[in-house]
Amino acid sequence: MAKLSLVIANAHSLKEKRMVIRRIKDRVRERVGVIVNEVGSLDTWQRAELGCAVACNDRVKALELLDHVVRVTMSASGGQVVAVAKDAWTFDGEPAPIAIVDDRTGSGDKAVGQGDEAWVPDEWRDDLDS
Repeated sequence: MAKLSLVIANAHSLKEKRMVIRRIKDRVRERVGVIVNEVGSLDTWQRAELGCAVACNDRVKALELLDHVVRVTMSASGGQVVAVAKDAWTFDGEPAPIAIVDDRTGSGDKAVGQGDEAWVPDEWRDDLDS
């Protein structure tokens, strides 16, 4: 993951700032193939924080991709990169259990296709029965 802090000195409105951010996002997507989004300083005219994440089976390759994102962002006109924070996580060992979300119903942790109400906590069942 990477977080880039930018100063956009010539922006005098949020509209001007967003034009610069859009240009940077488009350039990074075209040249690196990585999606970058604004993650902070959303209501500040002359500051922006951009974030991106990459997944790769090689830590070195992932860091190279993040470095490429930083270089492309620095070469874009309109914004000046003033800080960069990078972090790399590895996933090793057994996969961690995750909750399965049924997007069709928006039902949080309910397992798809479970078919029963076993996922409902007991205290909720008591409230439903009353």
